[in-house]
Amino acid sequence: MNAKKILIPVAVIVLAALVLFAASAGLAGTAEAKRAETIDQLLDYMLPGGGSYEYVANEDESASILGAYVGEQGSVVESLVPGFMTDLHMLVGVQNDGLVTSVCILENNNTYGLGMKASSDLEFLFSLVNSSGDLAVGDNVDAITGATISSNAVVNAVNAAQKYAAPAGEPSGGGLTGTAEGFAGPITVEVTMDGDTITAVVVTSNSESAPGTALEDIPAAIVAANSPDVDVVAGATYTSQGIIDAVRNALENAGSAGGGLTGMAEGFAGPITVEVTMDGDTITAVAVVSNSESAPGTALEDIPAAIVAANSPDVDVVAGATYTSNGIINAVKDAIGA
Repeated sequence: MNAKKILIPVAVIVLAALVLFAASAGLAGTAEAKRAETIDQLLDYMLPGGGSYEYVANEDESASILGAYVGEQGSVVESLVPGFMTDLHMLVGVQNDGLVTSVCILENNNTYGLGMKASSDLEFLFSLVNSSGDLAVGDNVDAITGATISSNAVVNAVNAAQKYAAPAGEPSGGGLTGTAEGFAGPITVEVTMDGDTITAVVVTSNSESAPGTALEDIPAAIVAANSPDVDVVAGATYTSQGIIDAVRNALENAGSAGGGLTGMAEGFAGPITVEVTMDGDTITAVAVVSNSESAPGTALEDIPAAIVAANSPDVDVVAGATYTSNGIINAVKDAIGA
C-alpha cells in the first residue's frame, strides 16, 4: 500500500484545474511508465479534503473498479471501463458524504474525434461533478454528439465509483441517504441522526429548475419537527414532496430512527424481519424484530449471535431449524446488501 502527504488548493481551484488535467491527460495518452507519477500529481487536486491517503485495491478482480486512494474526507476511485473501442482509465473523487467532486479520464484511446471527445469536452466533464452517483445520459447529463457509447461509459463509471466509495444508506460521514422524485428528476438527501432525533437534513443532489425556497425550508422544517411530516412550500409542491419522500426513504433504509438497517426474508411459516446495527464495516448487533415461526428452536437467538461473532451472515444453520435459520441469514443479507 502507498501512503503520501499531499496539499490541496481551495475547492473552487480544484475543479477548474481538474478539468484541464482531465483533458490534457486523456489527449496525451499517458504512458505506462509515467502513470503512477501522473496519478500522484492529479491526486493533489482530486482527493477531497487533502491530507494523506492510502491505496486500497479492489479484491473483486472481475469488477471495473481497480481500487481507491482513501483519505480522511473522501476517496479517489480508480477504474478501467469499456469505451467504444478500448477501455477508459478513469479517476473519480468522492467525498465521504457521497458527493462526486472530481472526474479525470487518464487514458482514452478510442476513435479520435468521437470517443476521444469524452476526454476533451469540458462541458461534459463539468456536468459530472457535484452529483451523488445519480447521473443518467439523456436525463441529467447530455451525451457528447457522436460519442454516445463513451459518454455512457464515463457516466456509468462515475455512478459506480460513487457507490463504491460511499454506499447508499451508509455514507462514511455517518448520515442516512434517501432518494425520491422531485419535479425535474430525483432528489437525494442525507439525514443525520442523534439517537431518535433528526439533527440535520441536506439535499445533496437535485435537478430542480425552480424550487423556490424548498431546498432550504423543507430540510429546516423537518429538523424542527423531528419528522418528515411537514407542510410543502407554496409554489414548489413537487420539489417539497420530493425532499419529504427522500427523507422518508432514508429513514426506511435505516430501518429505524436509531440508525439500524432492516431486512426481510422468508422463514418457515412466513417473513422474518431483522434489524442490523453496524459500526463502519462491523456488524455489532442483529435483532429479529418480527417472525411467524412456530418451532424455531434456538435459531432466533443463536443465528443472530453467530452472525455478530463472525461479522458475516455466512454462518451455519441451527439443526432442526433450517428454514428459520436461513430466513434470518437471508434477512441480514437483505439488510446489508450482501
